[in-house]
Amino acid sequence: MDNYTKEGKQSLRLQTEVCDRRTVTDLSADFTLPDYQPEIKRLLRVRATVSPPDKYIGAGNADFSGSIDYAILYAGNDGALYCATESGEYQFTLPIEVASDIDLNEGLVCDTEILPETVTGRVIAPRKFSVKCRLRSHVRLYGTRCIEETVNGADPSTLQRLCGNIESARVFVGTGDPLQLGDEILCDAQSGDIRVISAEGQVFVNEAVAGSGVVNCRGEICLKLLCAQEGTQSAPTALLRRIPFSQAVVTEGAEVNCDACAFGVCSQLQITVEEGRILCEVALLLRTRAQRNEALSFTRDLYSTAAECESTYTEALLPRAIKCINGNFSLNTALPLEEVGIRSGMSVADVALSPTVTSLESDHGKYVLIGRCRVSTVLCDAEDAVAQEFEVPFRYETDGGDETVTDFDATVDPISCRARIDGERIGLDAELAVSLSLRGESRCRMLTEAQFSEPLAPKGAVYTVCYPAKEDTLWSVAKRYHRAVSTVSEMNHLAGSPAADAVESLDGVTYLLV
Repeated sequence: MDNYTKEGKQSLRLQTEVCDRRTVTDLSADFTLPDYQPEIKRLLRVRATVSPPDKYIGAGNADFSGSIDYAILYAGNDGALYCATESGEYQFTLPIEVASDIDLNEGLVCDTEILPETVTGRVIAPRKFSVKCRLRSHVRLYGTRCIEETVNGADPSTLQRLCGNIESARVFVGTGDPLQLGDEILCDAQSGDIRVISAEGQVFVNEAVAGSGVVNCRGEICLKLLCAQEGTQSAPTALLRRIPFSQAVVTEGAEVNCDACAFGVCSQLQITVEEGRILCEVALLLRTRAQRNEALSFTRDLYSTAAECESTYTEALLPRAIKCINGNFSLNTALPLEEVGIRSGMSVADVALSPTVTSLESDHGKYVLIGRCRVSTVLCDAEDAVAQEFEVPFRYETDGGDETVTDFDATVDPISCRARIDGERIGLDAELAVSLSLRGESRCRMLTEAQFSEPLAPKGAVYTVCYPAKEDTLWSVAKRYHRAVSTVSEMNHLAGSPAADAVESLDGVTYLLV
């Protein structure tokens, strides 16, 4: 901070959080099945997939809008399982107040997470149903804050400056263009005609590496096709496929020294069954987060050897980037049927998970992500199909829990899930993907204004003897007597290694010439 303008001003520029808002959006829509789709006997499950929003920020508001895809699993009048897919839209607006010290010329970084909290459906006619969905959105805006240091009324050549250094986090986000992927599954000719009841895709990013303006992502799309044999009453089976992908997602501001993580959703999932094969087409939408610490220099204290000074200080709380993680973990549990409300004699036709993160803790050098999964099961017996939901907790641990986390962003998605009933218990085996970014904070006290008065009167003596107090430092003594730190140090033959404001700077010193 030594490069001052003629007016004696210097700006400290750092990224700060402009907005941290959470909001709830309730959606509802009615849909009608096409004539070729069987009528609905019982609605079993409704799942929602939310695409990243389009954003417009201006005039004191931030507008968000996007698409939401519904997958409705139901039992037909013939007792078989079917799925209908429908699409809708969402939108919401948040008021935004931007402080005057935010430099809008550098733009705002917007990080938005939108999750379907609850999704329900109701049959209102044999081919008509209604869907209600509650979206829970978390919006963060980051901007560049300018903290100005002003020095008035002093000759720059007389200034003594005590500088400090601190690291402050910068966060960057990106959204990838839709990536079209496909796969071909060959069917067993002896198994007869295959009917795909439903299809869903989950995204597992196993590598996210920051580059210059991009985050390079690699991973897999995990497809699950729920299939049945045409013309038979056999139980549905799940067909699992993994499609590898790689994409460089533009993430403005990212650099090679950033930590990064990524997550995504699948949209426009289309399944075509042809003779002897199943064709799968899907669009992948990736979101990236990158963060790094930048070194900032600031003035801790200031005085003049020729004038008295009145100083103003600011307490600043600065974010600190800790780490970004992409990982995965297993969830294995078994529960009594009675405890989760499942009657004996049923078999599991399908199962789906909806994870929710509740907290993050530090425990014995590890960061621990804690949450719960809503487990949605579709159960069949010889006559009927029913749905039953229950919850199970999860816990994900990662090394490096030495720094205190004050802020984090976490996304947990199911990669695969299998459930089975064994006697009077239901067993659940699942794999979940994690995208996690962790931040802490640092506090610093910085000088923001120094106002100097008329010049000091000349000293009446050549030397003054000072007997430093226990809490005194070389800096405090030099400041009190308006002497240059280097002058006091040379006059008293002090070692130059400890910092001028360190207690050790006057170790063993009983008096000083100033």
